[in-house]
This record gives sequence, structure tokens and C-alpha cells, in this order.
Amino acid sequence: MNAKSQDVLVVLKLASRGRKTYAEMAEELGMSVGEVFAATKRVADAGLFDPKSKKCRASALKEFLIHGVKYAFPAHRGSIVRGIPTSWAAAPLREHLHVDPKDPVPVWRDPKGTSRGYQIEPLFKSAPYAAQRDPELYELLALVDALREGKARERAEALGIAIGTGYLYETTFDKEVICDLTGERGTRSWPPRWDGCSTRST
Repeated sequence: MNAKSQDVLVVLKLASRGRKTYAEMAEELGMSVGEVFAATKRVADAGLFDPKSKKCRASALKEFLIHGVKYAFPAHRGSIVRGIPTSWAAAPLREHLHVDPKDPVPVWRDPKGTSRGYQIEPLFKSAPYAAQRDPELYELLALVDALREGKARERAEALGIAIGTGYLYETTFDKEVICDLTGERGTRSWPPRWDGCSTRST
């Protein structure tokens, strides 16, 4: 996949809101019409979007985000700045992780931001602009940032929420042995993300 970082932003928008006109997408994402058109073509060529049904391909998109995005577009921690929370510091992960409130949080740099923390470069320069105008897209971008930069625990939580797993809990080898012997129970606590995707993988 000869991808550019803006391609991920575009395909997440398609996954969250469905296909719109290129002009509407461009306005909402803070991109030019030409950039949106080119990105849509690249994700279609890569098999992440079906131009006939106008829907993204859920299986392929999840596989790329889970296994590929951290290598294609890694996130590096920068200096302490004021900005907009992302990764595990933003919804939906922040409701599921217990962290020390004194610890710096990951943020997209923004002088008008509400938090101070270590800087994370967004997937694309207009991602913070687009996220503030679309709460669902904001959540998807935060989950992807957790996959890009998070530690094992944050990545596991992001993955679980993204695929809609029934429940997650911390465990050890001893606990797993007991569960295997006695059985385990869980309740569904959140819906899968990327619901706007087609369930077709081809």
C-alpha cells in the first residue's frame, strides 16, 4: 500500500460517516478536494474501500489499523505542550483506564487546548481540526493514536474497543489457568467501532 498519512484520516471519515461528496469531505476534514479524491483512490486501490458500494471494507481496514498503522505512521512522544487530548487520554479509552492524574497525557499541540502533556504528531496536520467537528471521528483518531504510540496496555484496550470485544480485564498466567478450569463470564460493555464499514472483506 503506497499510503500517505492523510489516507488514514479520509478512510476513518468514510468509516464513521459514510460516503459524502468530495467537496463535503474536504470541508469537514480541512483538506482540498484534490487531496480527498487522491486519498480515496489510494485506499480503494489498497482494498480498504469499495468504490462500487461506497463503503470501506471492515476486515481489511481493521487488519491495517491493528497491524500496520504503527509501522507505517509511528507516533513519537515530544515535549510538554498545551493541546487537545488524544490516544488513551481521550474518549473512549479514558473511561476504561485508571492513570495517575499527575502523569502527562498525550495531546495534539494546540494553544487553545484544555490539557498539558507530551506532544503527539497527528496522523495529518488537519486531523485536530476535523476531530473537533466530528466527535465520532475524534474517537476513531484517538483509538488509532493509541495503536500508534500506546504501551501494551493501551494498545490492548484500543484493540478491544475497536473490534467490539465483550470485555477486557487484566490477567496473569495463574488467573488464566483458573479460568480455564472453572470457566469465565463477561458482559458486553461497549459496541464495536468502525460500524460504518461494510462487513464485506472482498
